[in-house]
Amino acid sequence: MIRKTAARRFVVAAALSTAGVMAASGSAVAAPATVPFLCRVPENGVWSEYGSNRVFDVTAPATVSPGQRFTVKYAQGSFTLNPSYQKEVRDVAVKINQPAGARLVSLKLTGGSNLGNSTRSVVSVNNQLTLRAGGPFYGGTTFELPTVEAVYTAPAGGTLVTSAGGTSFDDTGLSMKRLDTTINDFTPVQCYPDPATPVTLSSTTVQ
Repeated sequence: MIRKTAARRFVVAAALSTAGVMAASGSAVAAPATVPFLCRVPENGVWSEYGSNRVFDVTAPATVSPGQRFTVKYAQGSFTLNPSYQKEVRDVAVKINQPAGARLVSLKLTGGSNLGNSTRSVVSVNNQLTLRAGGPFYGGTTFELPTVEAVYTAPAGGTLVTSAGGTSFDDTGLSMKRLDTTINDFTPVQCYPDPATPVTLSSTTVQ
């Protein structure tokens, strides 16, 4: 559970982004990673569980020097909505664990596709990013969330890794609201990374 006290908090809306400059001693490394998620959604009053894969494409420098500023770009694969059970989706939220030990300097949102008039924002709380898009998104369409560009200051040493956030259905890493046509109301979709298959999105060595 995110606590609102004693937390370093960054909030960036799409129209109020702040820019940063990459300054890293190692070349940027990007490798798409597939993260398996465990998900559930209520159907006829009963939770139905299923598995789903999400692709993340995080770009980060291979190495940085102590105290140096560097940029990490958090991009994701697109969402394609199946009209059979995703007629309308709203309030998409994705959490990503930032590199522990690095100090966040700035955030901005870039890109994205087929987002329409959807509100977009990114928040940093307790070393975790939460990217949100309000929607609505409709079945049969494909959309891509914005890329989060984060500028950090490297600590004195160590290995800085990023990963998909979330640990349980009570601490989701991916969530949204789906229109349930059987009751004509929105119900929650809750997902978190499968702990049996941990995935590192990026790794940066401080040296």
